Amino acid sequence: MAMVSRVMRLLQVLFIAVFAFGFAATDGVANSKYASIVIDADTGQVLRQRNADKRLYPASLTKMMTLYLAFEAIEQGRFNLESPLSVSRVAAAEPASKLGLRRGSTISMGDALQSCATKSANDAATVIAEAIGGSKAGFAKLMTAKAKQLGMRKTRFKNPHGLTAKGQLSTARDMAILGRRLFEDFPNHYSMFARKRFKYGGRNYRATNKLLGKYAGADGIKTGYTRASGYNLVASAEQDGRRVIGVVFGGKSSASRNRHMKKILDEGFSQLPKRSVIMAYDGPLASAPLPRQKPVLDAAPDTSEPMMAALAAIPPVSSAPTAIKAMRTNSDPWTVANGLLALQRMIVPEPQVESKPMGEWAVQIGAYRNLRQAKDILEKAKALRSPQLSRAAPVVSRRNAGGRPIYRARFNGLAKGQAENACRSLSRRGIACFTVKSSSSSG
Repeated sequence: MAMVSRVMRLLQVLFIAVFAFGFAATDGVANSKYASIVIDADTGQVLRQRNADKRLYPASLTKMMTLYLAFEAIEQGRFNLESPLSVSRVAAAEPASKLGLRRGSTISMGDALQSCATKSANDAATVIAEAIGGSKAGFAKLMTAKAKQLGMRKTRFKNPHGLTAKGQLSTARDMAILGRRLFEDFPNHYSMFARKRFKYGGRNYRATNKLLGKYAGADGIKTGYTRASGYNLVASAEQDGRRVIGVVFGGKSSASRNRHMKKILDEGFSQLPKRSVIMAYDGPLASAPLPRQKPVLDAAPDTSEPMMAALAAIPPVSSAPTAIKAMRTNSDPWTVANGLLALQRMIVPEPQVESKPMGEWAVQIGAYRNLRQAKDILEKAKALRSPQLSRAAPVVSRRNAGGRPIYRARFNGLAKGQAENACRSLSRRGIACFTVKSSSSSG
């Protein structure tokens, strides 16, 4: 009996060990293809990571870069969402997942982009690549160059869709960088990643990202799978005005990958640092990130509805004592901020800036949730004393994305050649950038 009892205990231990290993493997933790990371989308701070710098096959996460370059080309005025793109023999022959595009037909840029974001269509990705880069190989070089420019140091692309190719590798950290830049740089297009359905050619396609509608605040970004990669996912979610981006490589199944992603996103939200307010009266106001309706403190007064409403809440400022009393008696930090701003503008008149003829192009070097970050990157770029930017006007402009402000750091007033040369110069010095036409420079 003692022998039987020992055998039974041994079997129980083995069962528990196998179960635990299987559970871990299902969630992607105990396999050679696994990696993950979660970052604060506002600051880029890493909240959680496992094997985040391990080079792995990205699969269809690759299409995130395809879409990034396409959004950039649209911002530059080279294409619009209605631009017809030709379907080549190469594109039509791509394996599934695909739309089934026929050689010699056309598809609009907007439909091609949406099919990549929603259905992960390989033929549409190749159509986009050939339109922008001339060929898949040519486009892959542009993809790798842009990855390097964005700080994705361990990423190399060989094709636009992510089908397994020798040397096409990335990391969880690099994909988190790309996910963040998609959201920050192209808020007008980011909503493509949140669509649950896409209709084309009389057929309805459902999103491959099953977190949409199943996890609070999830609104993107991209799934991926090949036999070599396992089940990959880059997910972005916003809760209570805070956004995190998570990356998982190497899931054993789409279901276990999704469960694991929910788990690490929860961990990420729980690790977010508490918001704080830092104010300094040295001219413009500096602030740490706060959700929604931050005051815009550029040289010109902000006349937007949120700002005017905030200013209306302050008693009329007819003298310094009145402004100070308003700030002392109101606990709202932004009322204090606006009171300081009003006081500053009353005491120190705004300088009159002589208007100068402006060129039609701009260099964008960043888009941030935090006004201070946008101003800091402008100062960093100005400190390089690039001759190409000597005649440009550094500007931080505000626009909304996902109901919250984004601050874009740009150098305006350049000719196209000047902007391109300036961006190349900045890229060589480690500052990522791209050029945009003046039609999109204003906001």
